[in-house]
Amino acid sequence: MAEPAPGIALLACHAGQRQQLAQVLSTFGYRVVSAEDPLSLQPAQLALVQADAWLLELAEESPLTEWLLEHSEVPVLLGAGEIPAIDSEDYPRWQCRLYAKLQPMLGTPVQGQAPSLAATPLPNPAERAPCIWVLGASLGGPAAVKRFLDTLPPNLPVAFVYAQHIDPGFEQQLPQIIGRQNDWQILNCRPGSRLQAGEVLVVPIAQRLGFSRDGVLSLSDEPWPGPYQPSIETVLDMVCQQFGPACGAIIFSGMGEDGVAACGRMRQQGIEVWTQDTQSAACATMPDAVRDAGFSHRQGSPEELAAALQRWLAQEWSAAS
Repeated sequence: MAEPAPGIALLACHAGQRQQLAQVLSTFGYRVVSAEDPLSLQPAQLALVQADAWLLELAEESPLTEWLLEHSEVPVLLGAGEIPAIDSEDYPRWQCRLYAKLQPMLGTPVQGQAPSLAATPLPNPAERAPCIWVLGASLGGPAAVKRFLDTLPPNLPVAFVYAQHIDPGFEQQLPQIIGRQNDWQILNCRPGSRLQAGEVLVVPIAQRLGFSRDGVLSLSDEPWPGPYQPSIETVLDMVCQQFGPACGAIIFSGMGEDGVAACGRMRQQGIEVWTQDTQSAACATMPDAVRDAGFSHRQGSPEELAAALQRWLAQEWSAAS
């Protein structure tokens, strides 16, 4: 007997939105195991729902959202985005973005139909070799990185390796926390995969990340060196070695000086190193350490850095590639 398709529990405030989302998920081949009105539910009732993932269209301050982010044992996807009109050219693009967020978490259903842009061809950023940038952060980092990604459109020839000092209990929730309200694909590490444009790879805490010469991701049980988990210093050196000079780094809010020396080595090779400015950082110790050492090419708020990266990719990276 074939295994049942992955089941998705849906929470959306508006009945019409729930109906549209349920129909699209069924077309993809997933089972919609729950699509109740969230106004009729209490957080404790969510524990009774048997699902492989949750898809939420709720306010961040909703008690249901808070409960799921804290207690859910399955992935929680926050936000499918505004649904365009079915007859618009944006509708198949929206379907593809939603499917691209679900498929890495749940796999490809045996039955169903994956969305396609065949009817409305678009430039595919994955056709170009992406530039790889490290996003390094500690205290205050998730909020800063989210602001950066919310401002940056995902259809750019760039992928990110996100090294965040964080409590292990929140590691698996990082993709949902920073991925809501934007269309970047935020991924926990999957050995054997290859980083593509439009993706943000979350560096694991308990395992050490590596890349082969052809860019294939690997994980080992070897601990990260030094006092920080993960080691931003090690991640910067690894990305520089494997992908340089087609790489860069942005150091966001955080405590300590993890990564300063590696930023200096990147700078010596002419590789871009940017930092969040003191005014916008919740904790400016880490980015200020890079800047004070003379290794930061540019400083700015997360929004200013996103705009600058977009210009850099259009001018410097496009010309070089």
